[in-house]
Amino acid sequence: MVRLWLVVAVAAVAFTVYAVIDCATMPRQRIRSLRRGWWVLLVLVLPVLGGLLWFVLGRAPATPGPTPRYRGPEDDPDFLGGPRATGSPRTGTDQDDATLRDLEDQFRDERRDRDERDDDRPADR
Repeated sequence: MVRLWLVVAVAAVAFTVYAVIDCATMPRQRIRSLRRGWWVLLVLVLPVLGGLLWFVLGRAPATPGPTPRYRGPEDDPDFLGGPRATGSPRTGTDQDDATLRDLEDQFRDERRDRDERDDDRPADR
């Protein structure tokens, strides 16, 4: 029986601590009925009952905002590679392609220069 009371006491303390932290960190727009300080005091003075009152009466529900939906690849125009407006920002793929083209041009130029130098040398035969 003592163990049961110990478990109940630990649960009551944990619930009270959770209620105090929730009340102290809640945005001002979501607190109803009393001010934040009064709610914290009420939760501390009436541990379990104050926490229950806080969750039932003091806490306003969160306003549901527009939640971003998951878009599969077939719904994503960037994934499909559809037409883009001329003034649209470049994606990472466009930048990678441009970098690759620049590196290929640089490689071609260096190879051409090396071949020209090799042509200018006399043959060792």
